[in-house]
Amino acid sequence: MAFGRLLSRFRGILRGQNTGGPRKGQGATEYLVVLGAVLLVSIVVVSAMYSFPSSQASIKQQQSQAYWSSLSPIKVLSSKVVDSNLVLGLQNTGTFTIRLDGINVGGTDLPIYPYNAGDYYGAAYCSRPYDNFSAPSMTCALMLGPGESAYVAAQGAVSGVGNVIDCAGKTGVEISSVQFAYSLGGSGVTNLILKGDKPIVTSCGTKACDANWVKVPGNSSFLVNDFCMMKYEAKNVSGTATSQAVLVPWRSINHTYASSRCSALGSGYHLIRDREWNVVANNVANVASNWQSGVVGSGCLYGGHTDNDPSGVLAASTDDDPYSGTGNSAANSFSCPFTTGAGYGKEQRRTMSLSTGDAVWDLSGNVWEWTDGTIMSTACSSGTMPVPCTGWVEYSSVTNFMSASWSRLPVSSWNQNNGVGRLYSDPGTASDGGNVHAFTRGGYCAGGAWAGSFALYLHYAPSDSDGNVGFRCCK
Repeated sequence: MAFGRLLSRFRGILRGQNTGGPRKGQGATEYLVVLGAVLLVSIVVVSAMYSFPSSQASIKQQQSQAYWSSLSPIKVLSSKVVDSNLVLGLQNTGTFTIRLDGINVGGTDLPIYPYNAGDYYGAAYCSRPYDNFSAPSMTCALMLGPGESAYVAAQGAVSGVGNVIDCAGKTGVEISSVQFAYSLGGSGVTNLILKGDKPIVTSCGTKACDANWVKVPGNSSFLVNDFCMMKYEAKNVSGTATSQAVLVPWRSINHTYASSRCSALGSGYHLIRDREWNVVANNVANVASNWQSGVVGSGCLYGGHTDNDPSGVLAASTDDDPYSGTGNSAANSFSCPFTTGAGYGKEQRRTMSLSTGDAVWDLSGNVWEWTDGTIMSTACSSGTMPVPCTGWVEYSSVTNFMSASWSRLPVSSWNQNNGVGRLYSDPGTASDGGNVHAFTRGGYCAGGAWAGSFALYLHYAPSDSDGNVGFRCCK
């Protein structure tokens, strides 16, 4: 070994051994040269034994961050990939208000979602009045004033394109050809492009959901990114909202208190938002196995426990038996379209499969569930209630839904006969005599033909509680 020979020669010089040449000045020189070589080799050996954090990858990441944080008028303060989301902290370094119109990676326009560092799946923008939010079209453009910063998440997995941002099995990734489309507010200058000359080098990670929670894929049509949701309706475990199979759902809890029980779980936890509910409903409606026929749009979606047989709400099954407590099974015939009264069959399956393969319990039937939605109305003419706005109506007949379009079906012609449920619109005062109506979703154990994963009941006030109303939380 070369190191061994150097060390042996070094020891020989120290002992004054004859090296076959002049001994005085040359010996001293040899001493210094060999000593330097020994120290150099020693440093190399020590370096090989320890892994220093400043690896080539981290150096590239630092260089990338330095470059992207130097751009103007859009400065990238931070970046990371979480699941398939490119999460960016952006700042306007210019003198005009900037409207972010799009993010393009490798020639592909990516859907942009709101992002909040403290509430990963929550809204960081579009909740502000100056963010160009359009309710009918469910679109939002991020508006950044001079010096202002905000977080956005660009979804890397695009249907029909594949993974534009691929972090599979990686701890880091280089994202090439990133550009921002933007406009300068108040100046009339639009269609501007900021393109980086260098890739964004950043880390890869995943967002884990709690035990007995499921991760729901986001949907840009609803401005909702991926989020975590309780697999089961919330149960009362010593005053804590808990997602578990055992126990019947937590009921007789009003809208306000249900919301507080979700928030009490920690930062980012919240009562399921109405838009999130619709993302889940749209997701399961596009999974063939959730339809009685095995074909999306043909026949009926599974309805859950809606025939009041047995009467009352049910706990779930720890072994994931989807017919637990209903007295039905997959061997029964399927009642489609749904009817009122007891004696249903196969359609009483209580689980729906997400596109990820994860199962969700009781989206339809068992108990109504609060969402965060509320509206204020005393009459149809107020412009907030759906039209027509008296009693149970089909979604396909609604012409105005509170000036918003997020509560819509994947196919506009679907109706009660497809098991999607109906909408109950109450134009008068709410159940407590006030004008605020809170949203409940999904139907309940005796909901019959009106129940379904899209069903919406607009009668209860936020202060009201009922033995047929429960909730679930998200993060």
